[in-house]
Amino acid sequence: MYRLLLTLVCITTTSYAYTDSDFDGVEDAHDLCPQTPLSDLVNTDGCVIKSIGNKITYDLIAGIGYSQINYASQEPSDTLSNSLQADVYAGSWWIQGIVSHYQSNNGIDSQSGLEDTSINLMYRLTPTEKLTVTTGIGLVLPTYQSGYNNEATDYTASIDVHYAINKSFLLFAGTSYTWVNDRDVSQESYQNTFGVHTGVAYTSPNGKSALSAAYYQNESIYTSTQTIKYVNFGYAYTINPHWNVGGYYGYGLSDSASDQSISGYVGYVF
Repeated sequence: MYRLLLTLVCITTTSYAYTDSDFDGVEDAHDLCPQTPLSDLVNTDGCVIKSIGNKITYDLIAGIGYSQINYASQEPSDTLSNSLQADVYAGSWWIQGIVSHYQSNNGIDSQSGLEDTSINLMYRLTPTEKLTVTTGIGLVLPTYQSGYNNEATDYTASIDVHYAINKSFLLFAGTSYTWVNDRDVSQESYQNTFGVHTGVAYTSPNGKSALSAAYYQNESIYTSTQTIKYVNFGYAYTINPHWNVGGYYGYGLSDSASDQSISGYVGYVF
Protein backbone atom coordinates (compact mmCIF):
# COMPACT_ATOMS: atom_id res chain seq x y z
CA MET A 1 0.00 0.00 0.00
CA TYR A 2 2.90 2.36 0.83
CA ARG A 3 4.36 1.96 -2.65
CA LEU A 4 1.01 2.26 -4.35
CA LEU A 5 0.21 5.55 -2.59
CA LEU A 6 3.68 6.93 -3.26
CA THR A 7 3.42 6.00 -6.93
CA LEU A 8 0.00 7.62 -7.27
CA VAL A 9 1.27 10.81 -5.63
CA CYS A 10 4.28 10.95 -7.96
CA ILE A 11 2.19 10.30 -11.06
CA THR A 12 -0.37 12.97 -10.22
CA THR A 13 2.14 15.67 -9.22
CA THR A 14 4.74 15.39 -11.98
CA SER A 15 4.76 15.98 -15.69
CA TYR A 16 4.13 13.43 -18.43
CA ALA A 17 7.92 12.93 -18.73
CA TYR A 18 8.02 11.14 -15.37
CA THR A 19 8.85 7.42 -15.69
CA ASP A 20 8.96 4.78 -12.95
CA SER A 21 9.41 1.35 -14.53
CA ASP A 22 9.28 -0.69 -11.30
CA PHE A 23 6.49 1.40 -9.65
CA ASP A 24 8.46 2.06 -6.46
CA GLY A 25 7.76 5.80 -6.42
CA VAL A 26 11.31 6.77 -7.44
CA GLU A 27 11.82 8.18 -10.94
CA ASP A 28 13.98 5.98 -13.16
CA ALA A 29 16.53 8.77 -13.63
CA HIS A 30 17.21 8.77 -9.86
CA ASP A 31 16.55 5.08 -9.10
CA LEU A 32 19.80 3.43 -7.98
CA CYS A 33 18.11 0.01 -7.57
CA PRO A 34 15.85 -0.60 -10.58
CA GLN A 35 13.31 -3.45 -10.82
CA THR A 36 12.74 -3.93 -7.09
CA PRO A 37 9.82 -6.28 -6.24
CA LEU A 38 6.44 -4.69 -5.57
CA SER A 39 6.39 -6.28 -2.11
CA ASP A 40 9.45 -4.27 -0.93
CA LEU A 41 9.66 -0.89 0.81
CA VAL A 42 12.31 1.40 -0.68
CA ASN A 43 14.20 4.55 0.32
CA THR A 44 14.51 7.75 -1.69
CA ASP A 45 17.19 6.10 -3.88
CA GLY A 46 14.81 3.26 -4.81
CA CYS A 47 16.74 0.66 -2.80
CA VAL A 48 15.12 -1.87 -0.50
CA ILE A 49 14.62 -0.91 3.14
CA LYS A 50 12.46 -3.88 4.05
CA SER A 51 10.74 -6.75 2.28
CA ILE A 52 7.14 -6.83 3.50
CA GLY A 53 6.19 -10.15 1.91
CA ASN A 54 7.03 -12.99 -0.37
CA LYS A 55 7.13 -12.50 -4.09
CA ILE A 56 3.63 -12.99 -5.40
CA THR A 57 3.05 -14.85 -8.67
CA TYR A 58 -0.11 -15.75 -10.52
CA ASP A 59 -1.24 -18.24 -13.11
CA LEU A 60 -4.30 -18.96 -15.21
CA ILE A 61 -5.13 -22.41 -16.60
CA ALA A 62 -7.86 -22.97 -19.19
CA GLY A 63 -8.99 -26.54 -19.77
CA ILE A 64 -11.41 -28.57 -21.85
CA GLY A 65 -12.46 -32.17 -21.26
CA TYR A 66 -14.73 -34.92 -22.51
CA SER A 67 -16.17 -37.85 -20.54
CA GLN A 68 -18.91 -40.42 -21.02
CA ILE A 69 -20.48 -39.70 -17.61
CA ASN A 70 -21.86 -36.54 -16.08
CA TYR A 71 -20.13 -36.85 -12.71
CA ALA A 72 -22.36 -34.22 -11.11
CA SER A 73 -25.52 -36.26 -11.73
CA GLN A 74 -23.68 -39.61 -12.06
CA GLU A 75 -25.63 -40.41 -15.24
CA PRO A 76 -24.17 -41.95 -18.45
CA SER A 77 -23.94 -39.03 -20.83
CA ASP A 78 -21.56 -37.47 -23.34
CA THR A 79 -20.27 -34.52 -21.35
CA LEU A 80 -18.06 -31.65 -22.49
CA SER A 81 -16.58 -29.43 -19.77
CA ASN A 82 -14.71 -26.12 -19.95
CA SER A 83 -12.79 -24.94 -16.91
CA LEU A 84 -10.78 -21.95 -15.73
CA GLN A 85 -8.36 -22.21 -12.81
CA ALA A 86 -6.58 -19.29 -11.15
CA ASP A 87 -3.77 -19.54 -8.59
CA VAL A 88 -2.09 -16.85 -6.49
CA TYR A 89 1.24 -17.90 -4.92
CA ALA A 90 3.04 -16.24 -2.01
CA GLY A 91 5.97 -18.29 -0.80
CA SER A 92 4.74 -21.63 0.53
CA TRP A 93 1.09 -20.51 0.46
CA TRP A 94 -1.32 -20.25 -2.41
CA ILE A 95 -5.00 -19.72 -3.09
CA GLN A 96 -6.71 -21.60 -5.89
CA GLY A 97 -10.09 -21.06 -7.55
CA ILE A 98 -11.72 -23.33 -10.15
CA VAL A 99 -14.90 -22.63 -12.09
CA SER A 100 -16.26 -24.85 -14.87
CA HIS A 101 -19.17 -25.13 -17.28
CA TYR A 102 -20.59 -28.36 -18.67
CA GLN A 103 -22.78 -29.46 -21.56
CA SER A 104 -24.21 -32.98 -21.32
CA ASN A 105 -26.28 -35.07 -23.75
CA ASN A 106 -27.57 -38.58 -23.04
CA GLY A 107 -29.30 -39.07 -26.39
CA ILE A 108 -32.71 -38.08 -25.04
CA ASP A 109 -32.19 -34.62 -23.68
CA SER A 110 -29.33 -32.21 -23.04
CA GLN A 111 -28.31 -30.14 -20.05
CA SER A 112 -25.81 -27.37 -19.51
CA GLY A 113 -24.75 -25.02 -16.78
CA LEU A 114 -22.12 -24.33 -14.14
CA GLU A 115 -20.55 -27.14 -12.18
CA ASP A 116 -19.72 -26.61 -8.51
CA THR A 117 -17.04 -23.97 -7.91
CA SER A 118 -13.98 -24.72 -5.75
CA ILE A 119 -11.90 -22.34 -3.64
CA ASN A 120 -8.85 -23.82 -1.89
CA LEU A 121 -6.11 -22.61 0.44
CA MET A 122 -2.90 -24.62 0.12
CA TYR A 123 0.36 -24.81 2.05
CA ARG A 124 3.53 -26.61 0.94
CA LEU A 125 6.36 -27.74 3.20
CA THR A 126 9.59 -29.56 2.39
CA PRO A 127 10.79 -31.69 5.33
CA THR A 128 13.71 -33.04 3.29
CA GLU A 129 15.32 -32.29 -0.05
CA LYS A 130 13.40 -35.15 -1.69
CA LEU A 131 10.11 -34.98 0.18
CA THR A 132 7.36 -32.39 -0.37
CA VAL A 133 4.06 -32.33 1.52
CA THR A 134 1.13 -30.16 0.45
CA THR A 135 -1.92 -29.66 2.66
CA GLY A 136 -5.14 -27.92 1.74
CA ILE A 137 -8.57 -26.89 2.92
CA GLY A 138 -11.35 -25.68 0.68
CA LEU A 139 -14.95 -24.79 -0.06
CA VAL A 140 -17.15 -26.35 -2.73
CA LEU A 141 -19.69 -23.68 -3.64
CA PRO A 142 -23.08 -24.95 -4.92
CA THR A 143 -23.13 -23.34 -8.36
CA TYR A 144 -24.40 -26.62 -9.90
CA GLN A 145 -28.20 -26.78 -9.82
CA SER A 146 -29.80 -30.24 -9.90
CA GLY A 147 -33.11 -29.86 -8.07
CA TYR A 148 -32.11 -32.61 -5.59
CA ASN A 149 -31.29 -30.34 -2.64
CA ASN A 150 -27.54 -30.49 -3.30
CA GLU A 151 -27.27 -26.73 -3.09
CA ALA A 152 -25.28 -26.49 0.15
CA THR A 153 -21.64 -25.48 0.58
CA ASP A 154 -19.33 -28.44 1.20
CA TYR A 155 -15.93 -28.44 2.93
CA THR A 156 -12.78 -30.27 1.88
CA ALA A 157 -9.40 -31.21 3.32
CA SER A 158 -6.51 -32.81 1.47
CA ILE A 159 -2.90 -33.87 1.78
CA ASP A 160 -0.48 -34.77 -1.03
CA VAL A 161 3.01 -36.22 -0.75
CA HIS A 162 5.73 -36.13 -3.44
CA TYR A 163 8.97 -38.06 -3.15
CA ALA A 164 11.77 -37.55 -5.67
CA ILE A 165 13.60 -40.82 -6.30
CA ASN A 166 16.09 -38.96 -8.47
CA LYS A 167 16.10 -36.05 -10.93
CA SER A 168 13.86 -37.95 -13.36
CA PHE A 169 11.40 -40.04 -11.33
CA LEU A 170 8.88 -38.87 -8.76
CA LEU A 171 6.43 -40.89 -6.65
CA PHE A 172 3.25 -39.21 -5.47
CA ALA A 173 0.21 -40.07 -3.40
CA GLY A 174 -2.62 -38.20 -1.75
CA THR A 175 -5.92 -38.35 0.06
CA SER A 176 -8.91 -36.04 0.39
CA TYR A 177 -12.10 -35.85 2.42
CA THR A 178 -15.25 -33.87 1.70
CA TRP A 179 -17.92 -32.99 4.23
CA VAL A 180 -21.14 -33.00 2.20
CA ASN A 181 -23.88 -30.80 3.68
CA ASP A 182 -26.66 -31.54 1.19
CA ARG A 183 -30.01 -32.74 2.53
CA ASP A 184 -31.34 -36.14 1.51
CA VAL A 185 -34.36 -36.27 -0.78
CA SER A 186 -36.68 -39.12 -1.71
CA GLN A 187 -34.75 -39.75 -4.92
CA GLU A 188 -31.24 -39.67 -3.42
CA SER A 189 -29.22 -39.83 -0.20
CA TYR A 190 -25.90 -38.07 0.27
CA GLN A 191 -22.70 -39.01 2.09
CA ASN A 192 -19.32 -37.56 2.99
CA THR A 193 -16.66 -38.71 0.55
CA PHE A 194 -13.14 -40.05 0.83
CA GLY A 195 -10.63 -40.32 -2.00
CA VAL A 196 -7.09 -41.59 -2.53
CA HIS A 197 -4.64 -41.60 -5.42
CA THR A 198 -1.10 -42.74 -6.11
CA GLY A 199 1.19 -42.64 -9.10
CA VAL A 200 4.58 -42.03 -10.66
CA ALA A 201 5.91 -39.23 -12.85
CA TYR A 202 8.90 -38.98 -15.17
CA THR A 203 10.56 -35.69 -16.11
CA SER A 204 12.79 -35.42 -19.18
CA PRO A 205 16.47 -34.46 -18.71
CA ASN A 206 15.84 -30.93 -20.02
CA GLY A 207 13.00 -30.47 -17.51
CA LYS A 208 10.48 -29.41 -20.15
CA SER A 209 8.41 -32.58 -20.52
CA ALA A 210 6.75 -34.82 -17.94
CA LEU A 211 4.80 -38.07 -18.17
CA SER A 212 2.63 -39.46 -15.38
CA ALA A 213 0.50 -42.51 -14.59
CA ALA A 214 -1.82 -42.68 -11.59
CA TYR A 215 -4.63 -44.64 -9.97
CA TYR A 216 -7.60 -42.74 -8.49
CA GLN A 217 -10.37 -43.95 -6.19
CA ASN A 218 -13.12 -41.61 -4.99
CA GLU A 219 -16.40 -42.20 -3.22
CA SER A 220 -19.45 -40.62 -4.84
CA ILE A 221 -21.55 -38.11 -2.92
CA TYR A 222 -24.51 -40.41 -3.68
CA THR A 223 -24.88 -43.43 -1.36
CA SER A 224 -26.43 -45.44 -4.21
CA THR A 225 -23.36 -45.07 -6.44
CA GLN A 226 -20.35 -47.35 -6.10
CA THR A 227 -16.86 -45.99 -5.58
CA ILE A 228 -15.40 -44.35 -8.69
CA LYS A 229 -12.14 -45.97 -9.81
CA TYR A 230 -9.97 -45.13 -12.81
CA VAL A 231 -6.42 -44.85 -14.08
CA ASN A 232 -5.07 -41.62 -15.51
CA PHE A 233 -2.18 -40.98 -17.91
CA GLY A 234 -0.85 -37.45 -18.31
CA TYR A 235 1.62 -35.38 -20.31
CA ALA A 236 2.84 -31.85 -19.56
CA TYR A 237 5.16 -29.60 -21.55
CA THR A 238 6.74 -26.29 -20.51
CA ILE A 239 7.08 -24.07 -23.57
CA ASN A 240 8.86 -21.24 -21.76
CA PRO A 241 8.82 -19.68 -18.26
CA HIS A 242 5.31 -18.36 -18.94
CA TRP A 243 3.46 -20.87 -21.13
CA ASN A 244 2.74 -24.54 -20.46
CA VAL A 245 0.38 -27.12 -21.98
CA GLY A 246 -0.71 -30.65 -21.16
CA GLY A 247 -3.35 -33.32 -21.41
CA TYR A 248 -4.78 -36.41 -19.72
CA TYR A 249 -6.39 -39.68 -20.74
CA GLY A 250 -8.52 -41.61 -18.26
CA TYR A 251 -9.74 -45.21 -18.34
CA GLY A 252 -12.57 -46.28 -16.03
CA LEU A 253 -12.19 -49.32 -13.77
CA SER A 254 -15.70 -49.22 -12.26
CA ASP A 255 -19.22 -48.89 -13.66
CA SER A 256 -19.48 -45.50 -11.93
CA ALA A 257 -16.51 -44.14 -13.90
CA SER A 258 -16.43 -42.95 -17.49
CA ASP A 259 -15.17 -45.78 -19.71
CA GLN A 260 -12.86 -43.27 -21.35
CA SER A 261 -12.16 -39.58 -20.86
CA ILE A 262 -9.75 -37.06 -22.30
CA SER A 263 -8.81 -33.50 -21.37
CA GLY A 264 -6.29 -30.80 -22.25
CA TYR A 265 -5.15 -27.49 -20.82
CA VAL A 266 -3.04 -24.43 -21.49
CA GLY A 267 -1.56 -22.37 -18.68
CA TYR A 268 0.13 -18.98 -18.35
CA VAL A 269 2.32 -17.87 -15.43
CA PHE A 270 2.51 -14.11 -14.83
